[in-house]
Amino acid sequence: MLGLVGAAWFFTSNAVANLAKNSLTTGFGFLWGNASFELGESITGFAAGDSFLDAFYAGIANTAAVSVISIIAATILGVVIGITRLSSNPLARVLSGGYVELVRNVPLILQMMFWYAVITRSLPSPRRALQPVEGVFLSNRGINFPTLQLDALHLWMAFGLTALLVIVLLLRRWAHVLKSPRLADVIRDPKLSLGLLLAILVLVAATASVDAPRIAGFNFRGGGSITPEFTAVFFGLTIYSAAFIAENVRSGILGVARGQREAASALGLRSGQIMRLIVLPQALRVVVPPLASQYLNIVKNSSLAVAIGYPDIMRVATIIISESGKAIEVIAIIMAIYLTFSLIISYLMNIYNRTIMAKGG
Repeated sequence: MLGLVGAAWFFTSNAVANLAKNSLTTGFGFLWGNASFELGESITGFAAGDSFLDAFYAGIANTAAVSVISIIAATILGVVIGITRLSSNPLARVLSGGYVELVRNVPLILQMMFWYAVITRSLPSPRRALQPVEGVFLSNRGINFPTLQLDALHLWMAFGLTALLVIVLLLRRWAHVLKSPRLADVIRDPKLSLGLLLAILVLVAATASVDAPRIAGFNFRGGGSITPEFTAVFFGLTIYSAAFIAENVRSGILGVARGQREAASALGLRSGQIMRLIVLPQALRVVVPPLASQYLNIVKNSSLAVAIGYPDIMRVATIIISESGKAIEVIAIIMAIYLTFSLIISYLMNIYNRTIMAKGG
């Protein structure tokens, strides 16, 4: 501990002394200064003239968006490939095994660059965009699609009904602890959940207007869009991480005793039922701990998006450093942000893991 404290003191005092020699001040007051740069895309609506703190918020939102979507997609794809690797079909085994071996041995940054090149070089310009589905356009500017527009009142109404539906679905699990048996029966009744879902759909269908993309000049106007940078990062993270998740799933399935499958088969269960009801719940004990590590890797690997220009937190940080000169402070903020992401994922996965172990999964 004394060694660590001494090393920290040495590097800190050395950095402060060198900054003072160059007439550079330290501190985080620069966060409230005005940023003069724009970001290619921003969920938070960041624009030039906003503060550096707003730029950090935009980078965090972009990183969180691509990470969460990639985690969900990689988990689904990884589970499918992991199960396929143990299929009785030899072609399925060979294809899934080839996928895992190929993807795991190609650097992630090259995969991101490959997908970015495919989108920006292979797809046509907006005026000649592909239209696989009515209203959806594929071009070298990304994916453009129609969106639903709700006014503020109806948006809050839809949000309230959705929140109520989520609460009802969560309470169904603990309805037995309620003191009122009648209330518990009402919450368990599937008609309540279906009614709330139907009310949300009717509200949106009756009050929403469709904003479809249209050509205006050299690009699309209106509707929603997904940029080539976001798409390339998403494909790269999903495809790369799914290969590792597939191996975790395969090892977890192989960790379940063969007698479990034989007993389930003797009871007349089909192969799909055996996998879903018997094997996978027990395999989760082996799968979940390394799965948490893969989720952490997805968040940290998203920093490679700086290579193709996606404005994640790392790219925002490099721009802020070049504009403000506050390298030490910005690096400290970046470390704290990634540490926070990691702690949140670890906390949630540990809760899920304890839930599984408590059930004897």
